[in-house]
Amino acid sequence: MRRAADRTLWGCLLAFTLATSAHAEPGAKLQAAAKASAARPFSAREHEALAAGSMVSRPLSFDDAGGHYVGGVSYQAVDARPELVLAALSDVNNWPEALPRTKSARLLGSSDGLSRVELVQGTSLVDARYTVVLERADGETIRFWMDPSRPHDIKDVWGFFRVQPLPGGRSLITVGAALDLGDGLTRMLFEDKIAHMLLRAPRQIRAFVEPRALALSGAVSP
Repeated sequence: MRRAADRTLWGCLLAFTLATSAHAEPGAKLQAAAKASAARPFSAREHEALAAGSMVSRPLSFDDAGGHYVGGVSYQAVDARPELVLAALSDVNNWPEALPRTKSARLLGSSDGLSRVELVQGTSLVDARYTVVLERADGETIRFWMDPSRPHDIKDVWGFFRVQPLPGGRSLITVGAALDLGDGLTRMLFEDKIAHMLLRAPRQIRAFVEPRALALSGAVSP
């Protein structure tokens, strides 16, 4: 099964495209960076790592509209069907377990295909509270961006989750995120750590989803 996934990963990642969104900024730059990351051939080490079940990350850092963004795109193969992974990500009650450093996630409301979720993320030293807007872009992709009209302890964030099918009932998770902490001491002290946290999101999603997928498969077995 791993060899079949190994052959398919290449095709999936080269075919990866992120649809544009009129709602999201700095979507254009992250979109371009995500496409470039997906189109760029994997090194032999990256390709072997994905096939073996390890995570592959490609950090990004750029300036846009007067802000400085850090983050990147990460990839992880998961032993769970895409619909199970997307269901887990679509339920914000799962986010404190499924996403790194997430202390709480509260659904504020949904309308016109958009949902708003208030997040508290951080460490024992510092917390950041902000609200993101979620949009189910297609059958594989959930996009998110910060709602600047609500209180926010960061300057901006934008990103996406994408879940694609692999052979043998497995999935490929792609997470892209770009975060601007704003100026000041928080950026100086925590920017590198927070960028690393964003990049490891697929690994934590895998740790959350796989045991539940295994339990579900056992529950439906004859």
